Amino acid sequence: MFRLVQQQTLKTRVQVPNQFVSASRNSLNSQFRFNSAVALDINASQDPAAAAAAAAGLKSPSDRSSSKGFESNEVIERNVKKVRNLRKNIKFDNFKKSANYAKLNALDDCLARGLEASMARQGDGRYTEHTNMFWDSVNTAMNLYRDLTSMNDLTAMRASRVIQLLHIALKINRTQLTSMNKKPDYDSQSFHKEMTNYLCESLREISADILGGRVGVTEHGASHLLSSFKELLLYEETLNIWRSAVNSDNKDIVKPFMYPNVVGVVLPLLYENGTSFDEIKTLYEKSANIVPHRQGPSPNLILGMIKTSLAANENEHALALFQEMCTAEGSAASPYAALTGTHLAFIGECKDLFVAKSFFERALSKEMPYKINLQVSSVKQLIQNIWDQTHDFNEVVDVWVKATRYYGQKVSHGISSSLNSKFISIFFENYVNDKVAGLEHLKELINAYNDMKAIDEPFLNIILTKCTVWKDKNIIESLEKLYELYHIPKTIVTYRIILKAMGSIDVSNEVITDRWIQLIKKADQIGQTYIANADWAALRDATVTYAEKDFQANKKNISANGSAGFGMTRQDSYNPALEAANASGAFDDFNEPCSTGNGQPQTLTGANNSSSSEQDKDDRVLLYYKLVKRYGGYCRDAKQYSRITTGIASNFEVAVQYLPILNSLDVSSMYVPPLTNFQLKH
Repeated sequence: MFRLVQQQTLKTRVQVPNQFVSASRNSLNSQFRFNSAVALDINASQDPAAAAAAAAGLKSPSDRSSSKGFESNEVIERNVKKVRNLRKNIKFDNFKKSANYAKLNALDDCLARGLEASMARQGDGRYTEHTNMFWDSVNTAMNLYRDLTSMNDLTAMRASRVIQLLHIALKINRTQLTSMNKKPDYDSQSFHKEMTNYLCESLREISADILGGRVGVTEHGASHLLSSFKELLLYEETLNIWRSAVNSDNKDIVKPFMYPNVVGVVLPLLYENGTSFDEIKTLYEKSANIVPHRQGPSPNLILGMIKTSLAANENEHALALFQEMCTAEGSAASPYAALTGTHLAFIGECKDLFVAKSFFERALSKEMPYKINLQVSSVKQLIQNIWDQTHDFNEVVDVWVKATRYYGQKVSHGISSSLNSKFISIFFENYVNDKVAGLEHLKELINAYNDMKAIDEPFLNIILTKCTVWKDKNIIESLEKLYELYHIPKTIVTYRIILKAMGSIDVSNEVITDRWIQLIKKADQIGQTYIANADWAALRDATVTYAEKDFQANKKNISANGSAGFGMTRQDSYNPALEAANASGAFDDFNEPCSTGNGQPQTLTGANNSSSSEQDKDDRVLLYYKLVKRYGGYCRDAKQYSRITTGIASNFEVAVQYLPILNSLDVSSMYVPPLTNFQLKH
């Protein structure tokens, strides 16, 4: 047991690997020096998270409170050094003589305002809404960047600060999006979607300028650049930029991209893309030694190597690197951010469940010497790893309950919905063939969730979306009643999910029509002026998709003994990650992969052998086109109308025969409710 005699007694008994103890005893770093008053008591049971931190002599939360003054002074000193270095890198005489002196001053002021606005946080740690000031600074900075780059009057330092501002903007945009109570309707060109596209294109423009030698970049800027592309999930593009840079004939381009902080970003991606672990280790050593004047290894480089080690299932190596990070001497950058990232990596990326859960429990206890913001993505990875390795749903429930309690009542719906979506997906995977037991357990989980965090609409929406695997009308209707039971008003998203769910059960066309009318009324009530893509998509899935699934199944049976098959169907190409987007209304494009494989309209086969139930399913397609013709005038524009008519016929074989008769359909008797905000546009 580790006893910190001067401060406190750790509550958990731990065993420390011998190499941790040895390394920590040899450490000369005053901040992480092993306390001479610590007594060791090695036990059979281990807690890797506690062992690594304790062996490194990291301070507990109570210790940190007494050293805030020291840390504040350290931060101030570090910022002063940055300013001094900035002054050294700027030749003020040349700066003043520049024809672009005013623009350079304007860029500096713009960057300063943007960075200052970005640092303001609320009490819960989220970014404050400095919408106008911050986003104006981002736009102005990019315009000035273009002007100065075209005149060859932009230093690597300033270009790197522009990249940093774009990276911060990316984080703020993502944080604001996940903090929203509901996801935006992606049918409309939402600000967050537009801003993501703008930031991505701006980063691509700068990366092209760097690789083309039109502007320089520092290690700091290169790290922000690659991290931004990585956070945009553009992994291949991230690697392509780095590889192009390090293989360049221009040494000024190669150098910043070989620095430790930059290489640390790409190490895990290189391993995922086929680079061997030994080659990764060689690159790690080469990058670590590229700046010998530094007294300690880069925390970000170690973090990248730890993530790579976890991906390669080299857990002992990862733990040893974690301990090295803790005991690093004279590191130029504060390691606490990297320590937090490492802790989260062990939770979500370590395949050794004992190690992963140890780090998870430590994060929950908030007893680690560094602050941990338990990211929901890491918890979701842990849940998935537990399920994949053990198929023990009780263990999955345990982690979900603990995480839900940790996040508490005030967490945004974006975070809780992300966790709940993963959990509920595994729930229905576990009970897909056992509705009776599953329904009983689902009731227990709903009650448990209500005790931890009041039932909310997104939670019920997720359950309603995923319960369709049971294909049970009574269950869907029972779940719908929960909204009223828990006094939760239905939003437009709920109405879409309910209509979409009709595509999983056997109901009459009258029921589908009634659900459609309810959705239209709700859309009009909230101020929509046209029928959004998400609304049309819900109708499509309740009708055309329902019929297409059976049509393709019958087609497979008919051609089972034939020599020729058919192309990938919508079912084959289905991506579970799209479920959440479907539920939130992310239906910008109806042009899904064509099930015919050749994109050519085909007529229905085996019509003479169609059963009455098959004919009923075909009637759903007819219902779809009737509703499209009756309500098509409320489309946003002609392009949208084309998508929901010819686009559907191009991608769903079962709909092909209905398109030619669309114009001749008599829909005059179909009901249209009184509408206040909808406008005839088409």
